Amino acid sequence: MVLRGDVAVLLEKAPSKRQALAEAAFVFFAVLGPSSVARLGKGAAVAVELALLAWGLMLLRPWESSRRGTWWGVLGLVVALGGAGAGAWVAADAAEAERGFSLSMGPLVVRALGMCLLVAVLLWRDGQGPAQVGLVREGWARELLLGGAVLVGTYVVHLAASVPLAAVAVALKLAGQELEARKGVAAALLGTGLGVPAFAAIMVVVTGFEEFVFRGFLVPRLRVVLGGWVPAILGAAVLFSVGHFYEGTLAVFQTFVLGAWFGFVLWYRGRLLPLIVAHAAFNTISFALMLWLSRSGLLEKLPPLTQ
Repeated sequence: MVLRGDVAVLLEKAPSKRQALAEAAFVFFAVLGPSSVARLGKGAAVAVELALLAWGLMLLRPWESSRRGTWWGVLGLVVALGGAGAGAWVAADAAEAERGFSLSMGPLVVRALGMCLLVAVLLWRDGQGPAQVGLVREGWARELLLGGAVLVGTYVVHLAASVPLAAVAVALKLAGQELEARKGVAAALLGTGLGVPAFAAIMVVVTGFEEFVFRGFLVPRLRVVLGGWVPAILGAAVLFSVGHFYEGTLAVFQTFVLGAWFGFVLWYRGRLLPLIVAHAAFNTISFALMLWLSRSGLLEKLPPLTQ
């Protein structure tokens, strides 16, 4: 298949299949590893961070490289892992561990910035740049506006996935459990005390990290590993969805569908900006709706739907 120029650039200077697989696995575990073991205590989180640091050094192999600035890359790796693990320290708190997740915005932002730096270090190591993750200055205003069209498509895809999943939830008598999980997430978000403008600003960072990592970085890496764009997009969507079990089991499937949608848009456009705009706007509108439901008292009135 012949790709358009702005999509083909995603694969320029791509690493070997073995290196691409190692980098994809490393980034995935760096995103989810520390927070996944946080409930076991901060000691476990530190152990995972040290293991990730050793893994990252093996990928960078600065002692074998003659490239100028290699040790600055190592410093970036250390800073990135420190930032990426910040959320795990909060999640290790007893109250947060009891709920099973953390939505504390400060650590989420630090983690997001740390992971972006981590991916940037790996791109630098491979001799790649922003263009290889879909970040290009040319035509940025057009891509920014295109984010509105992608947002509309996101709602269409979301509704298309929600209706059959809701039917499955009722059939399997999971509706009550799923609703309670969603209400728990809503309560945690509202508990941050943020207004809509502040939440929107944070979402630009957090969803920017998610698109940068799971679409801009992992989709091309998995394309190298799996040999095709469709399996790469679906594989990245699976990896993206497994970090959303705290929202409910069926929410994982919704997240997979949205992740696949964003992946296909990246394949079609070769640009990341529309995805960041649409993703941030989608989350912000959802938060604004939660805020309105809470202030109107309707959120508390939702039936438990126990089975």
